[in-house]
Amino acid sequence: MDWLEEKLEKLQRYIRNLSFRKAMIAYILVLAAVVFGLSYLTIIVCWQWEIMEWMRYEQEDLVHIIYQKGPLWRFEYHFADGTDQQKLVLLDTLRVWCPYIYAFAGMIVTICIFYKKRLARPLLLLADSVERIRGNDLDFRVSYESEDELGSLCDSVEAMRLELVQGKEEMWRLVERQKELNAAFAHDLRTPLTVLRGYTDFLARYIPEGKISEEKMQDTLALMSGHLKRLENYSRTMKGIRSIEEVPFSPRQTELGSIHKRIDEVVFALNHAGDIRICYQRYGAEDAVKVEADDNIIMEVLENLLSNAIRYAQGEIEVASDYDEGKREFLLTVRDDGAGFSDEQLKMALQPYHKEYEGGEADEHFGIGLHICREFCRKHGGTLNVANSIRGGAVVTASFTCRV
Repeated sequence: MDWLEEKLEKLQRYIRNLSFRKAMIAYILVLAAVVFGLSYLTIIVCWQWEIMEWMRYEQEDLVHIIYQKGPLWRFEYHFADGTDQQKLVLLDTLRVWCPYIYAFAGMIVTICIFYKKRLARPLLLLADSVERIRGNDLDFRVSYESEDELGSLCDSVEAMRLELVQGKEEMWRLVERQKELNAAFAHDLRTPLTVLRGYTDFLARYIPEGKISEEKMQDTLALMSGHLKRLENYSRTMKGIRSIEEVPFSPRQTELGSIHKRIDEVVFALNHAGDIRICYQRYGAEDAVKVEADDNIIMEVLENLLSNAIRYAQGEIEVASDYDEGKREFLLTVRDDGAGFSDEQLKMALQPYHKEYEGGEADEHFGIGLHICREFCRKHGGTLNVANSIRGGAVVTASFTCRV
């Protein structure tokens, strides 16, 4: 029994997978066989019936003519009365025209069966799929178990749906990247502008009092010009990229003293721009040691870390830098005296659009600073780690792999 069911299932699958051309030929052959069989039976029955009617009227002399003419023979029925004459005419007409009647009716039935079996379900499925796609609903699957032309069309619609899903996902990724990039750009402008404001406040405070020498004033203006040029280059770079990952990494050989000097300048300006006191300590190798690093990326990370620390610090921030000659690694640590990270924030702080610290100012921010720092550290072959200090507050350590 199982063998028979298996054979029937294979036969059904074979019939279901026939192309429309082969299926139509098969349906027409079946129709022709049915029409031929029914016509033959009808002709024979009508023929025999007519012979019995002729013999009932004792028309034996004409019976041999009927046999000679065959079942399609026609004759005048003037010898029969009205009712029998109508019966003979009806039998004779049915005998002659039954093939055409069966063929016409069979074609209608065959077309209806073919439509129901081979066209109705896939056409309904395709119409529903197109309507859902038009309504921007892609959460479905186009599935039709046949290898005929409409089955191939359903497969094509399913492939198109998958392409649309992938395109939509890619579009959302691009939107998220653009959103992240815009947030990063807005976030990264905060600290450089604060540095410039610090230099401006410094000059505005001490120039009227005559406490700044001309040389110091020129140096300060040169620093401000350098920061403005860096902002201009940064804006040009951000305009030409589509995601943070595309920020260029351009290492160059430089002395540690140059990096320390730039950190000093930022700390100096921020100390004059706000009420938070920032202390900077440097350790490790001498300033004359040369490393190959992208100091612009290092400064971007520092400014982001300081921006976050200033937002949440109570009154003091500690900045420390160190260079491990053995590992060829530059370390940058920023600690504040704020509330620090909660357990959940320690897990999520490096994710984009997550609010980094507990407490802090009530101003709106993007929650993207540490995520940007992590991406920059990765680009420089390093890492970013967050923790809470044993003295209280948050500690963030950035590492940068440098080649000597």
